[in-house]
Amino acid sequence: MIEIDTNFWINRVIVRRGYNNNTISWKEAFYNLNDSISKNESVSAVGYTRRFVIGKNIEDAIRKNVGYFVSYNAERISLVPDVLNDLGCLVAHLYIGIDVTNPGFGRHNDKEDVWFWQNKGISRWDFDNGDSYTLNEGDLIYVPKGVYHKVSTVEARFGISMSKR
Repeated sequence: MIEIDTNFWINRVIVRRGYNNNTISWKEAFYNLNDSISKNESVSAVGYTRRFVIGKNIEDAIRKNVGYFVSYNAERISLVPDVLNDLGCLVAHLYIGIDVTNPGFGRHNDKEDVWFWQNKGISRWDFDNGDSYTLNEGDLIYVPKGVYHKVSTVEARFGISMSKR
């Protein structure tokens, strides 16, 4: 298991290149998203000007130029439980960005320490202190709670965000 001494690494972003190259397929990612929708579970779709929480009517969100989706049940994807265990995390969300012009969640911070495992495509992570990291397939980034960042889709991509709660 990866151990992070949060007292020492406070406000410190960590990137592990090639953390786990045994990544999830696009097919599995879209199956997870569709499974959540078909079970009428909470799924977010982020558009250019607003955030939609959708159930079964994903077609409406796509027509509204969403291009960015979040499924809150990624722990059901076959490879995710082992990664959760390795990181000491309990919760996993699937983030899919298929439109490079979509701003996603924009500049934000998280209320929990977050690990993000890039599975397909490329994303860029920009931080208020001027640091910038480009994640490729298999890379992992740790972002402590409270650290402001903005994630951009460089090419169609998806990854798994994990936390302890």
